[in-house]
Amino acid sequence: MSWSRALAYVGAAVVLALVYFSVSPPGPPQPTASVLAPAPEPSHPTIDSVRIDVGDRTVRARRSGEQWEVIEPPGGAVPSDLIAALVSAVLDTPAEPIAGDADRLSEFGLDAPSARVTFDRPDAPSVTLSLGRTNPAETGVYARLDGNPQIVLLGLSVRYYVDMVLKQSGSDHRAASG
Repeated sequence: MSWSRALAYVGAAVVLALVYFSVSPPGPPQPTASVLAPAPEPSHPTIDSVRIDVGDRTVRARRSGEQWEVIEPPGGAVPSDLIAALVSAVLDTPAEPIAGDADRLSEFGLDAPSARVTFDRPDAPSVTLSLGRTNPAETGVYARLDGNPQIVLLGLSVRYYVDMVLKQSGSDHRAASG
């Protein structure tokens, strides 16, 4: 190889190195204060008491500050976090509309609900959610708000928390899964 060819290769390498370093991609962007700020908490209606009815079994809890206290059955030992998880599961679970026909209640197990969960709100009427059967894939539970013909599918965690509250309260009865 001649010296002129070797110098040409060295010159080309220098030019390519200069181009590479001048057009290299920028580093990762630095997070801004808005990215670092925590997401705001979802806005929930204020719930001051919850009543769960399954068959002849009732569990009632009342909010005292940030804690839940079981008032029925007397001496019920349901952890506050479990009641909070049930409330959160109902309020945070997106409800998928299934049917708007009240004549189809039996098809979804809502003609004789397996469980009823009533939420009391200050300065507002109570809201009662009736739970029916689980869906065929067993990933959700059919539900309906009293006074509303719309049937929705909620996450199965709602049924799970109802069952756990009943179990913790001293009842071995499970909400019928239909």
